[in-house]
Amino acid sequence: MAKAKLKRIRKEYEFLAVADLAHRIWREHYAGVISGEQIEYMLEKFQTVPAIKAAEAEGCEYYLVRKLGVNIGYLALQPCYPPGKMFISKLYLLREYRGKGYSRDILSEVADMARSLRLKSIWLTVAKNNLSSIAAYEHLGFHEADTICKEIGGGFVMDDYIMEKTLEG
Repeated sequence: MAKAKLKRIRKEYEFLAVADLAHRIWREHYAGVISGEQIEYMLEKFQTVPAIKAAEAEGCEYYLVRKLGVNIGYLALQPCYPPGKMFISKLYLLREYRGKGYSRDILSEVADMARSLRLKSIWLTVAKNNLSSIAAYEHLGFHEADTICKEIGGGFVMDDYIMEKTLEG
């Protein structure tokens, strides 16, 4: 089976591809995890081309996840946030590519990137009731490090676990 590969986005059509993937994935994946109203609010606030470009301007790096030339998901990273760690801001795959080892491929590449920067761990946040994602991250070596509940505007909050994986060597 071909591995998933990361491609850093730079061109306008790549920003559009990420925004399109976000809208397709979020509406499917988050149904039943958060309300439809919150999904739409978060898509508009965080997953439009202008929002993605603003995040990039603040140090976030966006990547398309590709398999055999096809976009199957996307990833966003913040290296050295906080110092010594790499924050995985976003990791989303289309439904038909979940559970096939692609997240393992991606996270292995992210860990290699973090090691090359001499970072000690990688971390992410996941909604407390997103049980399938929590189980996947635990299977891939992440552990619950903390919790965070953050207001995001519009009367919505993100009530998440902080999950972290310590990097060896």
